[in-house]
Amino acid sequence: MRAGIDQLLWVVLLAGGAWAAGAELRPEAGVVEGMYVQARAMLEDKTIRDVQGVQEMLEQCDACGHEAARLLLLDVYEGTRKGIEAAPEKAFRLAGRMAETKPAAGEGAEASAARKEAMYRLALYYEHGTGCQAAPEKAYYWMRRAAMAGLLKAQVERARYLMNGVGHEPAPREALKLLLWVNTRDPDTPNLFFYLGHACMKGIGLPRPNVRMAARFFEMGFQRRDARATNNLATMYELGIGVSKNTRTALRLYKYAADWGCRDASANMQRLAYKTDSEQRYSASWQQRVGHAGLRVIRALPVAPVLRDWLSVPFNRMASES
Repeated sequence: MRAGIDQLLWVVLLAGGAWAAGAELRPEAGVVEGMYVQARAMLEDKTIRDVQGVQEMLEQCDACGHEAARLLLLDVYEGTRKGIEAAPEKAFRLAGRMAETKPAAGEGAEASAARKEAMYRLALYYEHGTGCQAAPEKAYYWMRRAAMAGLLKAQVERARYLMNGVGHEPAPREALKLLLWVNTRDPDTPNLFFYLGHACMKGIGLPRPNVRMAARFFEMGFQRRDARATNNLATMYELGIGVSKNTRTALRLYKYAADWGCRDASANMQRLAYKTDSEQRYSASWQQRVGHAGLRVIRALPVAPVLRDWLSVPFNRMASES
């Protein structure tokens, strides 16, 4: 830990000395890379809590044209990194500056990838009004630019725009064609199977809804840990839409989706678990209901575990009777 702090101080001193030498003098590439590596390590190391100097370090790297540092700085401005408050206006300005930068002759892959990602994020900022006024037309413009530049996840979101009419007249058939084309290029593209399943459920770009096809697409999303696709697949199993009704499978899928970050799945899991438990209690015999009620009372008693086990014996017997 001490070595890491010493390294950070050394990097900062080197950078400070380079700037102090004159406005025209910039730190060497090795120093800039060192600042970026140190900033990233501080953000990713769970044992480091004080990260207040990270933003300044990344901003220095940004001034020197370090592309990877710029993307990390966007995360920081968005508030997705620990210990640093979001600055949406700064995120919007940085993404705009990166997106509008014209490709240089002999541009490297890193700079090209950073510009595509900046276009993608700028589109989302315009869509949601992050750091700016919401502007659906500009959102579609930048998402299309990112898609045309070769960013497949932008192509998927562009299809969503076309399905929902965000900044563009609804074009459901074109949207479906885009999604199917992305599937041929890279089926692991984020959100792909969620939107394909959604299109099949609603009949978007199709003559009519196709729930069985929707279930298959949501299943493919589940295999790729797509939380929203998994949540929808769980709902289909819960209700028996496009698949055989199976409450246990629905609960299992809701849990997966909740673990992967879907809040709706967490609520659905709790709702279905309570509903299932209530139905089981209602269908139980009076002896089983008395047994379960007695066990709940005993579990709440402030007594020693040995006494609680002894008191539970007759109620366990009653609860287990069929």
